[in-house]
Amino acid sequence: MFLGDTANGVLAELAERTETLRVLGEETIITLGDTGSTMYFIISGCVRVHDGEVILATLEEGEIFGEMSVLDEEVRSASVTAQSDVILLSLERKALFDVLSANPESFKSVLRSVLHRERHIVHDVKTRTEQLLAYEKELEIGRRIQADFLPASLPEIENWEIASYFEAAREVAGDFFDVFRLKTGNYVAIVIGDVCDKGVGAALFMTLFRSLIRASSLYGCMDATVVGMDADQESDGNAEYVCQVLQNSIMTTNRYISTTHSKSSMFASVFFGLFDPESGELIYINAGHESPIIFRQGGEREILDITGGVLGLFPGANYSVATAKLNEGDLMFAYTDGVNEAKNEDNEQFTDQRILEYAAPEGNNTEIFLSLMLDHIKEFRGNAAQSDDITMLAVKYLAV
Repeated sequence: MFLGDTANGVLAELAERTETLRVLGEETIITLGDTGSTMYFIISGCVRVHDGEVILATLEEGEIFGEMSVLDEEVRSASVTAQSDVILLSLERKALFDVLSANPESFKSVLRSVLHRERHIVHDVKTRTEQLLAYEKELEIGRRIQADFLPASLPEIENWEIASYFEAAREVAGDFFDVFRLKTGNYVAIVIGDVCDKGVGAALFMTLFRSLIRASSLYGCMDATVVGMDADQESDGNAEYVCQVLQNSIMTTNRYISTTHSKSSMFASVFFGLFDPESGELIYINAGHESPIIFRQGGEREILDITGGVLGLFPGANYSVATAKLNEGDLMFAYTDGVNEAKNEDNEQFTDQRILEYAAPEGNNTEIFLSLMLDHIKEFRGNAAQSDDITMLAVKYLAV
């Protein structure tokens, strides 16, 4: 303790120089960055030492705080807030030095206490550094595992180009995408989604949403009795059957998350489309996601409707199926809100309007289209940090 080895007579002199303070719960006692020359002894109650929302320590009866500001004139290194009603004794720098200057041995004991405190801090920093390195290693493992849930390569489809871009705002992400062929018929699945929140929790649910959608669309609706069709209809992969596959996948995923993981209150916006490479027909469900845009070869734009709410909140939610068509030369652009809600240093958003303004689909392949869009986002953002995961998909029907 700061004055633990100080002689009783000196402590009595210091006690005479203190003032009693009564502080109500949640009242600020010390503010980070302020200058100060007072230390405090806790007689009763509890305080928290914090930097913003980060709690550094909790102190109770018999402990002290603010002692370093008594020894030098540096600004306060943390804030202190009463966690409950507290009674404190306050001691000013001048009063402390007046008493200790007349008692050299007590002054030495204070120096020893300060040195002991610094050694403890060094040990604590070393321990925390080792823990942080361990956490970073675990996060890197998590990042690599999560990367395995995203497609390493995209299907090559005759007369079509498909490109993707994915960049996490943190070590792990809540965004996901997928592109794969159905096991029956000629349809290709395009999936893009965004789990609420960020970080590890969102990343765990990202893997769950993505896996449920893929598994249920590939294996969960292949029994003709499920969709009320005979085996010949199923094998044809006709539009009616594809609609059933689409709805079954989305509703199964929604029902599982909203019932099995209802306490987590985690949800995701998802666009799930199935397109026929031969005809360009697109059948889709947009579950509360940013609306993809079809850029027509002649310059027209079609914004795809939202057809239902987000996945994971309401077990009985309904999701309608909508259709669109990509003609030769058309490009469809799908993205998460890390694109349209990207912020610059003035906290302004990139917006959907800028997407429409900066999109350059004509004469460019899908890779160049995404690269140019990313350049515009970064130019707009300037020196501002990336605030959210960015995921983009571009699908183009090549002119034959």
